[in-house]
Amino acid sequence: MTTSSRMTYAFARDGGLPASPFFAKVHPKLELPLNALYLTTACVVIFGCIFLGSSSAFNAIISASVVALGVSYAIPPAINCLRGRRMLPDRAFVLPGPFGWVCNLLGIAYVIVTTVLFLFPPEVPATGSNMNYCVVAFFIVLVISTVQWFFDGSKNYKGPQVELVGEVRESESEDKEARTIENGK
Repeated sequence: MTTSSRMTYAFARDGGLPASPFFAKVHPKLELPLNALYLTTACVVIFGCIFLGSSSAFNAIISASVVALGVSYAIPPAINCLRGRRMLPDRAFVLPGPFGWVCNLLGIAYVIVTTVLFLFPPEVPATGSNMNYCVVAFFIVLVISTVQWFFDGSKNYKGPQVELVGEVRESESEDKEARTIENGK
C-alpha cells in the first residue's frame, strides 16, 4: 500500500491521473499523500471483491498486469531500434554497435513470445469458465488509457519532475537574490 500510494501520488503530481490535483495533495499534519492512499485502498478492495465474485475475472486482471509489464519493458528498446539506436545521449556504458542491436532485438522478441504465451488458456480444452480473458482485460485498460490521454493526459501530463541538487541550490540562491533586491528597493 505504501509503495502504490506513493506511485499514485507521483503520477498525480505530474498530471498523469484524472483529478490529479486532488490525488497529489499531501496531508499537512500526517505528511503523507492521504488521497492517493485512499484511491489505492479502494482499488485493492475492488480487486478483492472481483476475486470473491469470479476467479476468472481476477486471473484476467492479473494476467493483463503481467502482459502490460512485459510490454512496458519492450517499448524503450523498440523505440531505440526504430530510431536507429542514435537517440540516447552520451553515457558511460554503451553496448557496441551490432551487439547492442542484438540485445535490443532479443529483448523485444522475448517480450513478444512471453506475451503470446501469457494469452493461452490455463487448461485444455478451453471452456467459457477456464478461458484466459487477459486479452479482454488488456484491451479495456488500453481503451481507458487512450481515452484518458486524449481528454486529460495530453493537456496536463508534464512527465516526471526531476530536480537536481545543483539546480535546486541555484534556484534557491536566485530566489534569495530576488528577495534581497525587492527588500532593498
